[in-house]
Amino acid sequence: MYEIRNNRISACPGFTLIEILVVLILISLILGMSVVYFAGTLPKARQIAAAREIVAAIKYTRSLAVLKNERQTLIFDLDAGHYGIEGRASKEIPDEMRLVIIESDINADPVSRGRYSLYYDSTGTNNWERINLIRGDRIIRIKADPVFAAMIADGEQDGGHD
Repeated sequence: MYEIRNNRISACPGFTLIEILVVLILISLILGMSVVYFAGTLPKARQIAAAREIVAAIKYTRSLAVLKNERQTLIFDLDAGHYGIEGRASKEIPDEMRLVIIESDINADPVSRGRYSLYYDSTGTNNWERINLIRGDRIIRIKADPVFAAMIADGEQDGGHD
């Protein structure tokens, strides 16, 4: 740490207090900007996770119907904010999100309140066409699929609701 030059001992140059303060300010600015940048990703990720859980519940309902060779019902309680297979535990829909269910019948109104029973029979057929998971202006559409039972169709932002 010390050098001997011309019979004199001198200290190696270090960091000054101002240099340390400048570095700390820059680090805090970068952290602050990253918090603001990533703050919006958590609600979006929770919405995608909720959509995937709903798709998994639909697939499980269909699998049970085919496996047991009897009709299985997935009940959505849209007012209470939860869903589950009849006779089994239910899962909650996050508070900031809501569901709108569109039936296969062209004349049917979209369902956004009350209880809705989505059922599958032993052949794997169903009674619904699409479920919209809405958070603010972002909609994730879950569509009925004859092969996979259900799939997330898109997650495009949309100003209008069905």
